[in-house]
Amino acid sequence: MPINLLLSKVSNMTDVKEITEAVQEQVLTALKMGQTAIVEGVRTFTDTVGGITPESLKIDSVPGLDSLPDPKDLMNVSFGFAQELLNTQKEFAQNLLAAASANGAASAKPVAKKS
Repeated sequence: MPINLLLSKVSNMTDVKEITEAVQEQVLTALKMGQTAIVEGVRTFTDTVGGITPESLKIDSVPGLDSLPDPKDLMNVSFGFAQELLNTQKEFAQNLLAAASANGAASAKPVAKKS
């Protein structure tokens, strides 16, 4: 079924962009809340265990630890790579949409929002 016909059959069409943005905001808010809870839990655990752990068992006493890469550097390199992957995928999607639009395949116009 053509997209125009499908969209015309939907009664009381709501702005898809607004719905998408609202759902995305809810997902990000839930994600941030979960992350905050985890960070606080790890911080509490570390503070509690750190206070009762003998010096010989603390992470700083692990032999060869100073020869390992800095975790912050590894995190930055990993997220830099992930950002480049995302940028590459976005560029690909933009180019794909432009190519499809050039041939009329993606020329369907959004349905006007009903008041």
